[in-house]
Amino acid sequence: MTCNFSIYIYTIEMPYKTRKVRGKNCYKVYKPKDGRVFSKCTTKENAKKQMRLLRAIQFNKKFVPTGASRGGKTRKRRRTFKK
Repeated sequence: MTCNFSIYIYTIEMPYKTRKVRGKNCYKVYKPKDGRVFSKCTTKENAKKQMRLLRAIQFNKKFVPTGASRGGKTRKRRRTFKK
């Protein structure tokens, strides 16, 4: 009796990385494949948030961020005419 089956191993390469900026207390978020920088000098927490957002957009094209940063309805500005 023989078993013919294959095992597929998928590895997800981390498409985004963070790096500490030399001489400063901040981090940059970049894509090592092409060197594109998404954030130049930000805190470590905000860099992690940025990477989560970029991954969400990458794996779910219909991703729409919700929360406080998105804002609410925009008010119409009234036109004021000079007399």
